[in-house]
Parts: sequence; C-alpha cells; structure tokens
Amino acid sequence: MECIKNLGKLLGKTDIEGQVNQIELVKQFLEKQISDAYAEKNKNEKMYQKLGAIVGLMIVIVLI
Repeated sequence: MECIKNLGKLLGKTDIEGQVNQIELVKQFLEKQISDAYAEKNKNEKMYQKLGAIVGLMIVIVLI
C-alpha cells in the first residue's frame, strides 16, 4: 500500500516519461512481491496441512 501511496504522490509532479517510468517501477515491484507471496504460501501451505493432520491424530488418540 505504501508503494501505491508514493506513486500517487509522484504522479503529476513530473513529465509524461517520468510518470511512465515510475509506473513501470511500481509494476515490477508489485509483480516481485506477488511472486514472493505465492512462493511463501506454497511453502507454508504444506506445513499447515501436515500440522493439521498431526493435531487431528493426536486428538483421536487422546479420545480413545
């Protein structure tokens, strides 16, 4: 959100080429952030699935 806020502040203060360059930089930054978020999600998703299965098994063992 901070990146988009900064972009909003910069737009209109420079010429067209400067604005296009700023938009491209923000676009690249956001694309990298999205790809990093997907990678982290995929890594943690497997861990949470295994953790859920283990906790479920522990509850079943305790109840028996």
